[in-house]
Amino acid sequence: MINKKALIISDYDSRIAWSCGFASRLKKNGFSNTFISLNPKDNIDSLSIRKYLDEVYYVESFQSLDERFNEQFSIVLLAVGGTMHLKIYDIFQSVYASAAVRPILVTGFNGIEDIADPDGMFCRSISDYVCINNSDFYEYASYILQSYGLSSQLFRTGFIRDYWELERSKEITLKRVMFILQPGILDHPKQLEHLGNWLLTYSKRFPERQIILKARGRKNIEHVNSKYEKDRFLEFWEEICELSNGKLSLVFMEMEEVLPSVDLVLSYTSAGLIEALILGKKAAAISDFGVSKSIGNAFLLDSNLLTSTSSLLNDNISEVDSKWYQRWCSYDPNLADELIEICHEKYSNQYESGKLDFVQGYYNSSNHPYLFRFRDFYLTSEVSSKSILRSLKNNIKAIFNKLT
Repeated sequence: MINKKALIISDYDSRIAWSCGFASRLKKNGFSNTFISLNPKDNIDSLSIRKYLDEVYYVESFQSLDERFNEQFSIVLLAVGGTMHLKIYDIFQSVYASAAVRPILVTGFNGIEDIADPDGMFCRSISDYVCINNSDFYEYASYILQSYGLSSQLFRTGFIRDYWELERSKEITLKRVMFILQPGILDHPKQLEHLGNWLLTYSKRFPERQIILKARGRKNIEHVNSKYEKDRFLEFWEEICELSNGKLSLVFMEMEEVLPSVDLVLSYTSAGLIEALILGKKAAAISDFGVSKSIGNAFLLDSNLLTSTSSLLNDNISEVDSKWYQRWCSYDPNLADELIEICHEKYSNQYESGKLDFVQGYYNSSNHPYLFRFRDFYLTSEVSSKSILRSLKNNIKAIFNKLT
């Protein structure tokens, strides 16, 4: 019998949360899971995903990642972003070029998919299967694949998390409220002032409610939007909490740690709103700033969740639109299990039918040469985008010093 072994590669908070949900299903299907963190400063042992993992490794360079691929896995799951797919796939092809079989490559979207942006699909078109969250994007992604003759197959798993089997909230008494912060969005001083003042007013209006401000990721650990987080962002919210006399508190926790214990989830945009609805929580998205791509709330337009802060002060919280809910919030663990079974069978069949061809993605070095510059130095370069930026700054300084 062919061993069931999966390799999971990820880097930051929400992507790890997505891979955590997938790891839980792999484990329930009898897989041994190896996890590679592309963030060497992380501590995977402190996260929920750890209970589904058999081995954990941290890599600092692509050379280290190259070495970790030298083991026979039947499924490789990439829970990363953007062009990191291309870099890892380059190594994937190199390692398995002369192998008798290759793993089945699975990618997906950890959060809200953007129908107006094809880049996400183009980057993931190197995979055998792409996990899709909502039905609208499934149609859009199908169009992208068909229009450009791409062979990746779509699989609508819905939002994959490991805690959907928790009992759904029924009768809700609003005792604990969570406001989700999003670095890089609505962080102009005037916008922050508007939100901060409103939260202070809300806390006075409902003094019996515990209000937590959920920061992105964990304290002092890089997250998906670290590069957008302005220096004063967290300081501002810490000051707001101080002004509230203990009614507001800033927390750095995983969503799966805090979400089950809250009754109402508020934000201006966040996949956390969808997660709250799946668990039967109340949810509302602040509409004060309008609807735009820059805020990232256009997907909520027909959800019935967009609500003004003045309405929230009166507890006017609408029920989610049922059709929107069906498009965005469906999840069936059997679908993820079905995909895992298909992948393992497809991998096993190679021993009789021969090795599968590598998938040809949309991006290639001829038409998109800049995206493949990493080939000139990838084995020694660091995998963290922040580390790469730091190295780039050092190189610029060195060149400037030579000129002067």
